Amino acid sequence: MTRTTLFPVLALTVFSGSLQAASVPASETYSHPRLNQIYEMHSLAEAGNKDATRRLVAWLEELTSEQPDNGILLVYLGSAYTLASRDAFIGPGKLRFLMAGRDCMDRAVTLRPEDADVRFIRAINNYHLPTIFDRRKIAREDFRQLVDLLAKNPAAVDGLTSLAIYYYAGLCFAQLEEESNARASWEKGLNLKINGPLTAKISDELNRLTPTAAGP
Repeated sequence: MTRTTLFPVLALTVFSGSLQAASVPASETYSHPRLNQIYEMHSLAEAGNKDATRRLVAWLEELTSEQPDNGILLVYLGSAYTLASRDAFIGPGKLRFLMAGRDCMDRAVTLRPEDADVRFIRAINNYHLPTIFDRRKIAREDFRQLVDLLAKNPAAVDGLTSLAIYYYAGLCFAQLEEESNARASWEKGLNLKINGPLTAKISDELNRLTPTAAGP
């Protein structure tokens, strides 16, 4: 079945102003028309549409109350909460949304640890959170596991999502001074032969790669 590409919807810069039951096979779960609507509304929320963010949170809260163990709905709710945190005024409410988002995404990955799409949403969301929230380690481990999942099943996600995984995994490996892993990840990304800005970024990173590349 045709699946909506995740990456354009999930190219998050969170907080910097960032359907069926869970047991249903991914190919069937992702074909559900409601999920396409969630993708579209999430995209509007990412673009800064505050009304879309509010409506998305309310809708996903309703859906997850009906299906509390649905991993894909939970991870999207978690992402929506972080977007709501981005839009909230400075104060307890901003932090409350962020913590709720963290908890939802963690629960989603616990429910579906082998679901590459669910783990990818948490990974890229957490990667872009400010380091003060101490989620970069989670993101790095997610991207490490995503690379392993793709090694076992290259068709686990669509091509653009695979490219994003290899790009961000390479960044994580470089930050950990794992040069060989960073290089291998970026080379796998280039081997997908997908033209676009991410491929250009991968080429730039490979050209700059040094054994001492480090990050926060």
